[in-house]
Amino acid sequence: MTHELRFLERLRQGVASLLHAPLSLVGLYAERKTPREQYAFTLREPYPVVEAQLHRLGFVRNLVSSLKYRAYATPPETTVASWVRYPEGALASDNQLHLALYTGRDRSTTDVYAHREPSWIRHPIRHYRAEAVDAQAGIERARSLFEESDIEYAVVPAADRIGIDASGTEGPSADAPIG
Repeated sequence: MTHELRFLERLRQGVASLLHAPLSLVGLYAERKTPREQYAFTLREPYPVVEAQLHRLGFVRNLVSSLKYRAYATPPETTVASWVRYPEGALASDNQLHLALYTGRDRSTTDVYAHREPSWIRHPIRHYRAEAVDAQAGIERARSLFEESDIEYAVVPAADRIGIDASGTEGPSADAPIG
């Protein structure tokens, strides 16, 4: 099922890129940076395999998410997909676990960034304003879900994941993972 939605993911990325400039004129956005402190882990599998795992863990593709970029000085890199998990179901959950997936340097790995935030379904304004976003809680929950399912991951320093920032400095100390 996840491969059938890749077209919609590409469409979401294209629409977000087109809408961002006009929305920003009125103080809104369609694109955002994924903060370094939201890095959760790296999976030693390409993102199509990871997406199948996410689906089995109860995540759904988040097609209404803004387009995300890594917050590094490297050339802009967008997410390959955005996924969300509602702990009590989509209509009953006050919060959601949001994962942003980025392709690893050699395209055989997937970097996962996570945060817990208000559900966009139940609390759209709080969600859009990024109120109560909790990277630590999101990272902890994402790691526990993968551990409970015996899916191995690694916490990889930024210099090994991203390489040297375009500014010429390495970033591992600036974005050490939480926890």
